[in-house]
Order: sequence, then C-alpha cells, then structure tokens
Amino acid sequence: MELSATTTIDGDRIQEYAKKLRSEGTLEYWTLSKLARNLNNEFNKLKGQNRGKLKQRDLNITPELIAHLQQKFSEYFNQQFWLEKAEFILQGLKQWKAKGIILTKPEISLTLSADLNKDETTVELSLKELCAAESASELLASIIAQQSLRDELLKLLKVATKPILVTEPRLFINSSITSIPTPAILASGLQAQLRKDLWFESNGLAVFQHKCQAQSDNYIEHYISNPGDIELLPWEAAEQIINKFGFTSAKLHLIYAAHTMKQVNPWESDFTLKATNIIKELGWDKRTDLSQSHKLNEIAKAAFALSCFVSRAFWIEGRTKNKVNVSYPTGRTWDSVIEPCGTADIFTRKIEQPYEVFITVRPGLWTKHFLNRAGAKAKQALYQFGYLAQKVLQIDPYHDELALRLALHLTMESRFHQSGRYEVKTLLKMALPETELETARSDKRKAYELKQRWDNALKLLISLDWQIQYDLESYSAWLQPGNQDKKRMPKGYIDKLLAAKITILQPTPIPDLIAIKAEPQAPTSLLSKQTPITVEQLRKVREAKGWSQAKLAGWLGVSRSLIALIERGQRPVSPALETKFRELLDI
Repeated sequence: MELSATTTIDGDRIQEYAKKLRSEGTLEYWTLSKLARNLNNEFNKLKGQNRGKLKQRDLNITPELIAHLQQKFSEYFNQQFWLEKAEFILQGLKQWKAKGIILTKPEISLTLSADLNKDETTVELSLKELCAAESASELLASIIAQQSLRDELLKLLKVATKPILVTEPRLFINSSITSIPTPAILASGLQAQLRKDLWFESNGLAVFQHKCQAQSDNYIEHYISNPGDIELLPWEAAEQIINKFGFTSAKLHLIYAAHTMKQVNPWESDFTLKATNIIKELGWDKRTDLSQSHKLNEIAKAAFALSCFVSRAFWIEGRTKNKVNVSYPTGRTWDSVIEPCGTADIFTRKIEQPYEVFITVRPGLWTKHFLNRAGAKAKQALYQFGYLAQKVLQIDPYHDELALRLALHLTMESRFHQSGRYEVKTLLKMALPETELETARSDKRKAYELKQRWDNALKLLISLDWQIQYDLESYSAWLQPGNQDKKRMPKGYIDKLLAAKITILQPTPIPDLIAIKAEPQAPTSLLSKQTPITVEQLRKVREAKGWSQAKLAGWLGVSRSLIALIERGQRPVSPALETKFRELLDI
C-alpha cells in the first residue's frame, strides 16, 4: 500500500485519526469479516480437493466469531497498525481533494476510480475497505504459513456454520423495570446466597433454613448437590460450592426468575441466555479492569453454583383431628446446561478464554408440587410477583455492598410488604450478621463505621430513585444521613438508630404497579354471568386432581366436614367460597 512520498500529514492529526479509527471499530470489523470469508474460501478449496468437487457452504459471520478472531489477533491490531492505516487514509483523502485522484498502485487506483467523483465520506469508506482487504490478505498469508493455526481456525469456522441457538432478548431493552416472580422458594434462595454465614451443618449436610413469616410451621431448606445428580453433598464438599455463592449468583438468580416470567408457559418452559447479554444487564460492559473472557467465566461460575442449588419445602396442606397433611417436594431450584464457546487448551481440555457462554435454564421440577399443590392458596403462588429495577443489578458490591443487600432484599419482599415500613434493626439483621450489630453497640469505632455504611447505603438508594421517608418521632434529624450538625453523637446513638423507623419504597412506578395488582377484584358481576358450580362438578374436579376433602379444606381454611356437606348437597356454596373454588380448582 503506497502513496506519493510528497504527501505529508501532520503527526498530531495522524494520532487523532488513529484514535478515532480504533474507537469506532469499523476497520477492525471489516478486516476480520473479510479474513473469515477468505478462510471459508480456503476451507471450500480444501473440501473440493479432498472430495474431487467444490461444494460451497455459507458462513455465518456472528458476533461470537468476530470476538474470537479479535482475541486471536489482538497483537496484530497494535498502535503501529492504527497509525499506518490512519496515515494512509489521510494521505489518500488529501490527494483526492487536491487532484481528484489517489496515487497508489495501478490496480488499486482502478478499484477506487468509480468512487473518486463522489463525496469525501464515500472516498474515506473506500479507503477503509481497501485497508481491510489488504490487512485480511496479510493475515491470511500468515495463517496459511502456520498449519496449526490454520487448522484451529478452520475448526472454528465449522462451528460458525452450525445452527445458532435461539436466545432470549435482554430484559431491559424498552423499560428500566421488569416483573419478577417472588414465591417463597425463590425469595429464600436469594437469602441463602447472600447470607453464607447462616448455613449450618446438620447430619453431615450443609443446610440453609428459612421459616415463613406468615405460618411458622412452614419452612424451606436449601442444600447443595452434585451438578449431575440430586445426591446431596456432605458439608466439606458443599462448602466449596457455597463459597461460590455471592452477589453475582444472587443477581443471576434474579435474572433467571425475570426471564421465567416472560415465557409463554412460565414454570414449564426452558430458555437460553447469552452471557454477553448478562454482562450488559449487570453493567459489566462498562468495566475496563476485567477482560471479556474473565467476565464470561465469572458468569459461568455463578451459573454452575446455581445448578447445584437444591430446595426443599415443608408445607402444611391441611389438618385433620389426628394428623397433619404436608407437602415435602425436593428438587433443584434451577435446572441448567452451561455451554462455553471458544478454543480448548490443548493440555487441560478446558475453554479458558471463552468468547461466549450459553446458559439453558428452566425452573426446577419442585414447581410442579410446590406451586401447584402446596402453599396457601396454592394456585395463586404461580402469580406472586414483584418488580426488579435494572439499576439494582448494576450496584457495585465492592463499593456499595450494604446498599446492594438492601435493594435485593426489598425487591423480593416488596410484594407482601407493600408499606415499606421497617425498623432499621430489622433491615440490618436481614443484611448483616447479628454479631456486627452487637459489636457496634459496645464498640464506638464499630458503631461509627456501621452508621456510615448505613447512611451511605441510603444515599445511594436515593440517587437510584428509591423513595425514603424517615419517621419523625423515632428517626431524629440529627440521626439522618447528610446532617450538617458537627456536634458529637450522643451516647447510645447506635441504639436509637437501630430502633428508628424508616419507609423505603422502590423507584416509581413500581409501588403503584404492586398496589394495583394487590387490589381485590370484585367477582360479583363475573359470578352473575357464570353458571353456579354444581356439587357433581366440584367433586369430579377435586378427585381428578387427586385431592382429598381434608386437603381441599386445608387450603381453603375451612373444615373438612363443610366440604363433605357441600358435596352431599346439604350445604349451599356461598359467593365468597365459590370464588375460592374457581381460583383454586380452575373451574
């Protein structure tokens, strides 16, 4: 690639233009696309030679393929490359402006001649295409000279022609919020990942237990299993998986849940996610301290940990005089397959630097039992949901750990704690080990640090549009964040802070959306148009579901004898009870 030696460009201008070329990425993309097509042509030639005929195949230029080539040839696109291309393009434009021609090789001048009568932008694009074509040819020559590299890339092209997985779009393309299911198992699962200190050993197994607030007899337990089967791991082995839990797995847990809500059959369908999209959901695409492959590996590690996460629900379904009927389903919280894409290390056989990770997910089969059979008003558990704000996923745990813990907890709890009113102590006990609170009550320095962390967490939530109100009676102005009074805090201030009351609500319009959904529906007009439920219909539907009269009575909160009287036609069905029958039995 040559231009007239008499054409000179200012060095600063070349530097500036080189920076622009590099940042816009067009030249690099064109070069690698042309290289991929040239390699594909080589593949077709080899195929024709081996089979006696040339059978062409199409190449799918995917972002994953380009990303892999970028990684493989990153050293080629060095500073010298960008300076040389910048100088060539600027010299070509200068000659074109002065003479209407570009003095370079005859065959290249001929190639460009059709564009020389057009505008400057068209000429500039033509020069970029020329640079891309020559660079691709240069790279191809170096690849052909290295047999091992050529074989590796030809294998990569084989992969590139395979059918592409249908993946889910990103969650927050058109909105900054998305709906998210909040049944008890998912809520307790989130807490199990955030509070690793609450796991304990029982009969040699690692266990996390969550007792339900509404009915203390009901509880949920979490265990750790092998990724391939449901065998529960002993404490020592399970602890290694538990240590992989944290903010990344907790956020991924919520992302799985949010995508579940978007399926046509939410608790029955599987779906595939691209880790490169998850990186954007988490805001990691803006991080420059980690390579893309490192980010993808972190997502894969979190997905692996979730694949070992087992849930068991102990749920009272009904009571009789002498016994309690319970549901005790056990299964993986999420069933998943994790597929990293990239070149395997020749020695370890592992893909150390993936260019993509595909995660195919479906809710575990516990949903068949817990959501459809157990739990108060069982059927409704399918439709318990709140809303997740994208900014919650992008809170940095390194700088704002407490704010993230609060935001994640409040997101899952907002559906059934709509007032948002809490004691500060309640929120801190949820987020932190209780020993930290006790230490703060007896150690002045720890008290100061705890208050600073709490204040900074509130400030961050406010900056993310969360709505916070301080109780005027218990949360004095001098206790609130941003207080300008420089006086020394009075003795016992940490106890006053812990006892203070505060209201924290998610960003608008989430509280309004939750409130609208929670409003009771008036069924009278609907019922008046429906044929009343018959005794025979009620009995047949109940038996078809395999439910006893006692089980149905337990879910409805009535006695078994009432159900028996209704089915014998000796007691009429009230409008309120008919509504419950229709909701629970899908009549």
